[in-house]
Amino acid sequence: MRKRLILTSVVMLAIMASTSLVAVAGNAHFIKNATSASQSGNNLVVVFKEAGLESGARESITVSVTATVISDCRNGGGNVASDPKKTDSGLTASGTFPADKNGNVTGTLTVTPTAGVTCPPGQTATIESVSYHAPATITDNTSGASISVSGF
Repeated sequence: MRKRLILTSVVMLAIMASTSLVAVAGNAHFIKNATSASQSGNNLVVVFKEAGLESGARESITVSVTATVISDCRNGGGNVASDPKKTDSGLTASGTFPADKNGNVTGTLTVTPTAGVTCPPGQTATIESVSYHAPATITDNTSGASISVSGF
């Protein structure tokens, strides 16, 4: 009876030890000083780092930002064929990123606007300018972590 109790205890300790080796990460969060956004031409480029994830996890990350896009129609000669149109819209970019062996995800997402006009045949919709309105929000749809960035 005593041998059986000792054997059961050893087996239980072995099971507990082996399951504790499979660590489930917690406290997923973005690293503020490794996360930024900057405008490059008409695009908003967002660089980020998230920590506190399970090694090998695949994270679905989205950037959301509001922008004012001024666009117009251009004819075949490159001349503006209509008055510029201003549109305010919410823009997003998304991607899936793997966590490294330390539970970190680093990546870049680029928000690319589209012209807010529909042009008649023979004309091309062209973006004249884009103004992004801070903050941009980066959200990990898998872990629920989120951060806002400004300064662009």
